[in-house]
Amino acid sequence: MRNTFLVLVMLLSQLSFCQEETKKFNVTIINFTKGQSVDLGKYFKWKSKNDFRNDSIKIFSLSPISRRVKQVNGFALGVGHYENEKIKFQEVNGLNLEVSPLCIALFTFALNVPFEAIFVGINDGSLSNTSFMDDDYKTRIRVNGLNLSSGGFMKGAEMNGFNISVFTGMNKINGISLNGAVIGTEKFNGLCISGIANVSEQGNGAQIAISNVSRNHKGIQIGLFNHSKNLRGMQFGIWNTNGKRKLPFINWQFKK
Repeated sequence: MRNTFLVLVMLLSQLSFCQEETKKFNVTIINFTKGQSVDLGKYFKWKSKNDFRNDSIKIFSLSPISRRVKQVNGFALGVGHYENEKIKFQEVNGLNLEVSPLCIALFTFALNVPFEAIFVGINDGSLSNTSFMDDDYKTRIRVNGLNLSSGGFMKGAEMNGFNISVFTGMNKINGISLNGAVIGTEKFNGLCISGIANVSEQGNGAQIAISNVSRNHKGIQIGLFNHSKNLRGMQFGIWNTNGKRKLPFINWQFKK
């Protein structure tokens, strides 16, 4: 009897312990469902403050890049980067490779729209009509490294390194840019070579194309037609205009 009594006491104590634990657990669930905030980021690294997966840095990403990804350190591959109002800024450090379906459309656009840019060295007024030097667009994508594209950026982009594409519309280029049709930049530092035209608001370095246009340019322009409102350097082409003079073949301006 004594042994039986001890066994019953032990069983009852275990049941009581389980009930207390269950009660505590249930209270926690009820409190949680009532809206108490729990910072799971302290326990799970994949949770962010905005309850999105914290995959903001990747080694490889497809493009268009997911809005949850802020930085790619390595390789980005896809059809290109397109404007998304939910994305403030993204950066690619390494290789950005784009097989853009817009290559044919961009090339046609490049041939039709900037025809006036080919002869802009002759007609100063056409400079105001170009649409490549619009500084209203904030930088939303920056590539540091090598960019290879069958299409190209249209706006809101910056490039540090080496760019090869059909069409380029960027806020800033630091490095070398080779384009089959047109390069339009707000500012560039380095070398811009294009099949049709180079257009920039401010240039530091060399422009080489059929037509080169830069409102403020420090460096050299080589093409059939060259134009700069405020030049500090040399121009080589069939017709060259700057703030001081208009001359065939060779022109220069080193002072105001």
